[in-house]
Amino acid sequence: MKTKLLPILFISLLTLSLASCGEETQNEKTEPQAVNVKVQNPTTTLPQRLSHKGKIQSSKSIDIQSRGSSYVEQIFVNVGDKVEKNQLLVKLNSEDITSKRTQLLAQLEEVKASLENTERDYERYKNLREKNSVSEKEVESIQLKFKSVQSQKAAVESQLKGIESELKYFNIKSPFDGIITSKHLQEGDLANPQMPILQMEVNNAFEFHFSVSEREISALRKGQLSTVEISNDHQKIDAQISEISSSSLNSGGQYIIKAKLLNSDNIDLFSGQQGEIQLVTDKLDQGVFVPESALIRRGGLQGLYVVSAEQKAMLRWVKVGANNGKHIEILSGIQTDESIITSSDSKLYNGINVNY
Repeated sequence: MKTKLLPILFISLLTLSLASCGEETQNEKTEPQAVNVKVQNPTTTLPQRLSHKGKIQSSKSIDIQSRGSSYVEQIFVNVGDKVEKNQLLVKLNSEDITSKRTQLLAQLEEVKASLENTERDYERYKNLREKNSVSEKEVESIQLKFKSVQSQKAAVESQLKGIESELKYFNIKSPFDGIITSKHLQEGDLANPQMPILQMEVNNAFEFHFSVSEREISALRKGQLSTVEISNDHQKIDAQISEISSSSLNSGGQYIIKAKLLNSDNIDLFSGQQGEIQLVTDKLDQGVFVPESALIRRGGLQGLYVVSAEQKAMLRWVKVGANNGKHIEILSGIQTDESIITSSDSKLYNGINVNY
């Protein structure tokens, strides 16, 4: 009887052993492998970054206009022309003032002739007085006449000098080397001081103009480096703060800032182009910041993987704030002492084991 039971007992034990091994093998197959990850704690301070929209403008731009009302006789340049300093740009009609100049020149010649005659008479009377041939009163009379003619000559010369000085403004010349950017009047139009004839600006020297609030101006300093991104083609140009306004009275409470564009790559720039300047200041922003690459986006939700006490990746939904360059501000959802997963060597999911 015992002999018959032994084979049965052996078979039962073998079956149980195989079943147990199969279960262990199955458990080993279903146990997930830990993922290698990189982690870091949130950052609590970052250099303050400012970003402002603005416009590219020439560093020097002027309106070419007349000092008085006169008809445009000739314009020697067109839009886009490069000009040199003292190059003749516009000639205005100067017939009236030229006629007045001619009259004054004729008058001056008459006064000079009269002065010569009076001077001779004065010298003759002085000689006669020495011989007692004329009275002292007659000498004084001719002396007064001589001085009067001298005054007339000085007055005419002064008027002539003013006319000649004014004539310079009828031939309008370029005040510096530059380029003509716009043309507002044509030949035959009436020019006046309120209407520019031409506009010109210095060539290949540009600034970026933007404005900041009272809260931000204290973070800026002259000479500070920055980057300007052009809106239409997203090209980036290095810039340097060159001028900081100290008053906001005439600019709607905003402070006007100018940054010189350091266009080392010779990018084609035009006045009026839109752009955005980005600056890193000496001040520190306080908060909770994580690398932008660590952020998980699913639909309208945003989250982070944090490492739990059991060395598992746990997805945590968070509320985000401002984008500070390569970092994102986290307003709520994590603590500063938690380990944030910034990268992994394979796909993560909630509850997976991690190594770091």
